[in-house]
Amino acid sequence: MGESVTVEIDKATYQEFEQLARSRGTKLEETLTEAIQAYLEQKKAYMKDPFFQIGKAGRSGLGDLAEAHDKYLYECDNEG
Repeated sequence: MGESVTVEIDKATYQEFEQLARSRGTKLEETLTEAIQAYLEQKKAYMKDPFFQIGKAGRSGLGDLAEAHDKYLYECDNEG
């Protein structure tokens, strides 16, 4: 069994989640748990993105960084 959490959300958000749960044939708790898990996965992916790993070093030593940032960040060229 998991942990319990009590949160207060606005009525419109509650109704939206309630409607979503009904349309999926699931419990509200399950739908909310899935939404939280999806948010956490998105946050993890965001933090693993090379762009956000750069930090605040400030200087790369690369003269073409503005033009070729995709190449350096994602190992691809700007053309595709």
